[in-house]
Amino acid sequence: MNGQDTLERLEELFPSRNETLEATWWLFRDEPGMDDIYEQAGDSLEEMFKAFEMYPVNVDGDRVLYLARFEIGKYGEDLQFPEAKIVAGDVLGFVDFLAGFPIECIEMIMMVGEVSSKDDKEAGKLAVYHDEDSPVPPIPDELFEGYEEAKILVNYIYLDSDNAESMADNLEGQPEPEGLHWWVRVNFKGDDKFPYPGEFLALGVRLMPGMVWGEQESSPFLFSGNWMDTLYYSNAMILEVIEKEGYPAYKVRWRGKEVEAMPTDFAEYKVGDRVSILKEIPSKKQSQLWKDEDMKEFDKEKWAIAPFSFYGVEPDEE
Repeated sequence: MNGQDTLERLEELFPSRNETLEATWWLFRDEPGMDDIYEQAGDSLEEMFKAFEMYPVNVDGDRVLYLARFEIGKYGEDLQFPEAKIVAGDVLGFVDFLAGFPIECIEMIMMVGEVSSKDDKEAGKLAVYHDEDSPVPPIPDELFEGYEEAKILVNYIYLDSDNAESMADNLEGQPEPEGLHWWVRVNFKGDDKFPYPGEFLALGVRLMPGMVWGEQESSPFLFSGNWMDTLYYSNAMILEVIEKEGYPAYKVRWRGKEVEAMPTDFAEYKVGDRVSILKEIPSKKQSQLWKDEDMKEFDKEKWAIAPFSFYGVEPDEE
């Protein structure tokens, strides 16, 4: 859909409100191939939802999570999508979150990381509000505040942050959204301490008070996201310790799948631990993409649990 077609459709659907368009965040589901992340997750994100009291967008009575496309580069290698670079200097990667129309209806858009936002919550920088019976979002204690500044992407005066671009162009050669959706692009640089390798990184959306918000369970609600694997790392949750000769194996939950994984050493893990997964080394790939095969399948022969943590963050759930 080109720009003129979009404007004409918006005017047809919202003849008197085509400047706010909050409904693009919760009314229109159809995005073939881009609206099934919640189903892929199974119950693997339930701990995240409960811990942060933030829930996926509700579209016509169903929880939905839309696609986030991303690329994480290999050291010294160029990105496969260089057009996604929007800031000066070295860019280690980017993420494109599928999004609604951000102008005139958004108080704030931010990133919420399954692991990297745990410290934000403990520091009181993860403000969440609930009122499921209200037709409009709850009014925050303080408007335009309550989040870690580095993770705020678009603010109340509709200014993009230094590392973000709202309504970014579609990646070259990739399918475009079919409905009333656009992209919010974020670049990652060397001093960023997010995303945590393998964590689910989501786009959090806080609509302006007074805007109709459908049947949302939280403000902000989570709109789109993906598991931010790197070339060499993913992560998983320990579900069961399997006793074997020598040292144990483990049943882990990876995405929405349960698989058996071996450890790289004699470190002991318990049920409920979040663990790093060491992938195939060396990798022949130029970078990690959202659409790579290893985003869909756990390689039981080559991947293993490893005692790694990153950025000084301990990812254990307990």
